[in-house]
Amino acid sequence: MSERIDSSLQENELVFDPYDADQLRAILDNRTDAFESDVLEPDVIPKVAALSAKEHGDARKAIDTLYEAGRLAEKQGTETVTISHVDDAVQRAEVNRFEKLVRGTTPHVKHILRALALLTADNPAQEAFRTHQIYTLYVKVAEQAGADPLSEDRVYRLLKEQSFLGVTESNHTGGGQGEGSYLEHRLLRDPEVVIQAIESSATGGDP
Repeated sequence: MSERIDSSLQENELVFDPYDADQLRAILDNRTDAFESDVLEPDVIPKVAALSAKEHGDARKAIDTLYEAGRLAEKQGTETVTISHVDDAVQRAEVNRFEKLVRGTTPHVKHILRALALLTADNPAQEAFRTHQIYTLYVKVAEQAGADPLSEDRVYRLLKEQSFLGVTESNHTGGGQGEGSYLEHRLLRDPEVVIQAIESSATGGDP
């Protein structure tokens, strides 16, 4: 390929708009031949299409979700694929994506994220947590894993890095009377997804 043609192709890079729910439903309807007749419950394809349109609009990911739901149903020995299998397939995909995200991070980053995820799961009415709250639980998580905990200042800096990467959100909050401002951290992912992904990353197996 000549440099001129190569340059022309790069300048005219194709960008595809995401599919909407109706378009995804039509695409998925054309893939039902992979399943036996009457295996899919009527609400399965509309559910996959709606979720996929809301999340990404990617036809390939929508098809993968449908097939994963089928694999989960087969693994469970059920004769039909239900919307419950779809929910499980979506959860599995989220876990896999986050597992890939944290796979290259240090063990201590995983301990910190696990601590924040556990706090979030155990305190559903509380969205954000102070650095010291996270650090206290992080120390326990690290010690349970046989690691020497980092300093609180280092954990503070690592939490800010995760905020930059879009895993957490960190905001300064004004304290009450007699208190200065302090930093609070909020997990931007489902805590169960984070916990499962970190466990999967540690074992190298499926969540």
